[in-house]
Amino acid sequence: MAIKYFKLKRKITTNSIPEDKYVAMIQKEPVFDLQMIAEIIEKKSSMSRGDIMGVLAELESTSCWLLEEGHPVKLGILGTFYPSIEAKAVDTAKQVVRDTIIRFKCIFKPSIYLKKRFKNVEFVLGDNKVREVNYKKNKNSQE
Repeated sequence: MAIKYFKLKRKITTNSIPEDKYVAMIQKEPVFDLQMIAEIIEKKSSMSRGDIMGVLAELESTSCWLLEEGHPVKLGILGTFYPSIEAKAVDTAKQVVRDTIIRFKCIFKPSIYLKKRFKNVEFVLGDNKVREVNYKKNKNSQE
């Protein structure tokens, strides 16, 4: 199976000169939720969909709790989720307080196995239609 892409026309400014350029963009496929994943696993195993859903739901809630406690969560050949924060830079160590933390986030790093698999992904043109970026026009601007 290959990843589908399409052609996108967009304005790119080079040396203060706007030009139309074309770039390949991934054609997003439908999202697979836990129910759909459980159905796929059910067909490949001897477990029932209900049992699989229970395990996946517990994996989901336990992973969230561990990340909120500051623990990285490694999911085998998929990779590792790392808890992280964004914070404002300040001038002195004394100024580093809780309020300088902007937000909590999660960083995913794929495993070496997954990175190797990604190198072998194939791409195929989904359709030959060129799409364009819809730039929003400023309400106050006149043309």
